[in-house]
Amino acid sequence: MALTGITAGTAAAADPGCEGVMNAGWAYNGACKGGEGTYRLEIDCIGYNVAPFALGQYTIRKDLPVGQAGTVGCLGPNWSSAGWGVGGRIFRL
Repeated sequence: MALTGITAGTAAAADPGCEGVMNAGWAYNGACKGGEGTYRLEIDCIGYNVAPFALGQYTIRKDLPVGQAGTVGCLGPNWSSAGWGVGGRIFRL
């Protein structure tokens, strides 16, 4: 299966106090500052993921406390997932 028409991922507009950026098409880095609570980082990937099983497009999510920087990536430990990032988001929960 050839993946054609894939370009570097794009980042959606962030909530006030939150910043995120795509990192080389494999990851999305970000942080929310100011206030309390949690926020979520998401990256949309095209590739495969073992658990839960996905072949094609899948999303990786991570919830973090405000004030702590984080990264979500399309490459999982021990090749449990591998893909190309096509978009990322950061928002407060």
